Amino acid sequence: MSKIEVHSLVGRGYSSNVFLVKAEDDFLIDAGLDISNEVIDTAEKSGLDVDRIILTHRHADHVGDAEVLSEELEAPLFAPEKEADALRGGDDRTIMGSNFGKKIPPLEVEDLEKNYSGFRIINTPGHTAGSICLYHPDEKILFSGDTVFSQGSVGRTDLPTGDREELKKSVKRLSELDVRSLYPGHMSPVENDGDHHIERALKHLRFL
Repeated sequence: MSKIEVHSLVGRGYSSNVFLVKAEDDFLIDAGLDISNEVIDTAEKSGLDVDRIILTHRHADHVGDAEVLSEELEAPLFAPEKEADALRGGDDRTIMGSNFGKKIPPLEVEDLEKNYSGFRIINTPGHTAGSICLYHPDEKILFSGDTVFSQGSVGRTDLPTGDREELKKSVKRLSELDVRSLYPGHMSPVENDGDHHIERALKHLRFL
């Protein structure tokens, strides 16, 4: 039985998926957009004491509720350096809040370290310049943000700071991992054969 407990909130509307994780520490992966009440309710019902909120990348559908969740859960925000810089500067061109009809204020975000709570932080540029995934090698769990989804889908590269060739390299890197459970930023999570879904994504990219 896995030592990691994951509560999945599948995004509705424009929101990303949000994951409440109980590991060595309790933490939140991504903040979603306009689902803060549901996230807070799930955290309370699950008895999780959220230590921090980790943002996989800068896009508004993943960070739109970051400020309110950070305040309500009393949890600081963390993101990879390139994404944190954009979020601290309130760079709407690349955060794209206006695309979702939202004004995302400059956020207080700390730089994310290379390891946290048993998870390795893997740099996976392509969807954005600083996108990351989180991988637990013992439990074979991957939180993949918008780098790769279930059913062989991948994140867009036609948005600001996106890069198709970098995405190919990132998915190739993920395909070398032993992944059982895949928790993507959109679409449904898969509990088994996660590496099969990643391999399908890699094959798809080879034709692009």
